[in-house]
Amino acid sequence: MYEIRSDSVKMFITDRSVKLPRFQRKQTWREVKNFQLCISVFNEYPLGMCIVSEEVRKGRNVRMLLDGRQRRNALMQMYDDPEKIYHWAIKFIGIKNNDQLADIEDKFNEKINEYIEAEFDEEAVDEEIATTEEDIVEGYETDGEEEELDPAGQGLGLLLQIIKICHNKYNTKYSKGTGFTRPFDLTKFVQKLPYVENENGKMNLSSKRVKTFIDEYQKYCDEENIDPDEVDSFEQYILSRCVIAADKEKKFKEELIKRWEAILERIQIVEKIDAILSRSYVGIIEVKNPSPSDAQKIFNIINTGGEKLSAVEILSAKPHWNINVDNPSETAINVIKRLYKRIGVESENVVRWDYPATFYRRMGKNIVFPELEEKDENLGKELTLGFKMIAAIKIGGIKKECIEELGKKGDIKWATDIDTLIDEFGYMMKIITSFSYFKYFESWRNTIYGLSSEAAAIDFMALAYLDWVRKGKPVGNDTKAKQFQKNCFILWDQIIYEYVNKQWKGSADQKTANNISELQGKPDMYKPIEKDKWQRLLIEIFDENAIDGVTITKEYMVPLLYHMYCLKKIQGPDTDCEIEVDHILPQSLFSTSAIEDKRVVQDNLLNLGLLPKRENICKSNAKLSMIDDDWLIDQIEKYEFIKKEDFAKYSNISNYKEMFEERKPIFIESFTTNRDDILNN
Repeated sequence: MYEIRSDSVKMFITDRSVKLPRFQRKQTWREVKNFQLCISVFNEYPLGMCIVSEEVRKGRNVRMLLDGRQRRNALMQMYDDPEKIYHWAIKFIGIKNNDQLADIEDKFNEKINEYIEAEFDEEAVDEEIATTEEDIVEGYETDGEEEELDPAGQGLGLLLQIIKICHNKYNTKYSKGTGFTRPFDLTKFVQKLPYVENENGKMNLSSKRVKTFIDEYQKYCDEENIDPDEVDSFEQYILSRCVIAADKEKKFKEELIKRWEAILERIQIVEKIDAILSRSYVGIIEVKNPSPSDAQKIFNIINTGGEKLSAVEILSAKPHWNINVDNPSETAINVIKRLYKRIGVESENVVRWDYPATFYRRMGKNIVFPELEEKDENLGKELTLGFKMIAAIKIGGIKKECIEELGKKGDIKWATDIDTLIDEFGYMMKIITSFSYFKYFESWRNTIYGLSSEAAAIDFMALAYLDWVRKGKPVGNDTKAKQFQKNCFILWDQIIYEYVNKQWKGSADQKTANNISELQGKPDMYKPIEKDKWQRLLIEIFDENAIDGVTITKEYMVPLLYHMYCLKKIQGPDTDCEIEVDHILPQSLFSTSAIEDKRVVQDNLLNLGLLPKRENICKSNAKLSMIDDDWLIDQIEKYEFIKKEDFAKYSNISNYKEMFEERKPIFIESFTTNRDDILNN
């Protein structure tokens, strides 16, 4: 299933066969983290493990980097551009623009000591790197002569040398140069130097392009069998690539000789970095044709200290999910672009994976799932829900295997079918919310997801949609539409009953698959929960503070509370405000009482009501008798069914049983008579 090996860092970062998955976590490594990796590289510390997924598609091996993107990105920058090391060092070491080279060396030693928590031999560093003197030649700044580095050309000495030559990057006369690139500023003599770039009308020397220029020079010397350490070789290379004005050839040669020592130093630094990256190794775990579950498990085992990778994120590395989709709609393109902007990844094309990944966000406002804020950070959950929703409808289940199968399903027209599904969800939701019960449900500004669970919400949406399709996708007010609405009520009523009985715990994925299978196999599977079952459930809660023998918790009282309000046709507040669950007899009264099992009793359904958040904050832990605001009194009478004249009586904790007895018929009537009215209408 997998192979463990080591690759040289250079091989790892230059291997073009390794691709990044469609989905990538945001870059979280900053300058300090990148410089810490530099220390590991130059000190030849272990560089950790990376995970590569390899699969065969159409006879070709496709390799995706599942874990190690940020490490690889930092190593690539280190290889491509020595100046990146300096920029990272600025943050790690705390380098200031006006720091002298001796100051930088002191700071370097101090910070390295702190990081590696070991003595750093300053005398050894002094032997490796001589202090640098400044030598100004016609506005060009060179570092002077330095003693030879350690024989291997590696280690912290080289790291410090890179930082020092890149420092003092600003120069009034040669502002386009930097500490690393300035010796290569030959623009007075040479036309069209390949490392000169124009930024907003200003000519600059690109350190990345200078490094590429050095690499190409080394290759040229190898091919021509000439010594790269000789100035004549460098001159010959420039003459072979660039144009020098005839009247400037002599001055060019003189200037090149003056600068050669500094140029050669930088050429050798590039060589030494290349050598270090060729000698350094990174661990590779290459997984062969993994299932989403296997790939996720392997990733999470290896990455125990980091953020977990979801199965859906693993899918973005699967070849069949990376097949291009032709002619996507403008709506789909715009939502997909926003997704990749959020995760900080550039993407030019649209692939299959993008459609489920953006499905949840495209559903818009509905009573099943919470509406997403534009900057919602729970991206993993958002992505997963989209895949599960489509898999439930197209495959008949929401397990990882179903989602894997979804990407391979050949009869889905991704450019049109998902857009159509989004539109049909909208039509269906209008039919559902025009039903009396769901009008009241919508007024309370909660969702099926919020009152039950993810799996239960997916179950409701998928079963409702499949039933709607089975009935011919009615959009009017005919018999089929009315039966569909009633079925949705029966389905939600059943989900609440099952949820509070904890039947959605554990094997929820399998339960959804079974429900979908049953719907497809039976003409009419919607049979209401018997009235007696609801009564027995409520009586056990009221009298024993339990459900099926298990002590109640507030979590399972909340959906019953919302359901009761909607059954009784009580509309939520007209103002756009949050709703909170209120303890009628405040928790502070219970905490000081001698009532047995008081923590459970206080959360009994009979002591709970719904209030707008503002009113609930005003009420807080106050006893009812302490409330004198007419508006709040009115809200409590309206939503909690307590008359004002009883406020004083029910401010005494010893009267809680009397209050419970008074409220019992309200709940019983809701789940019997009021519920029957909806079912029989």
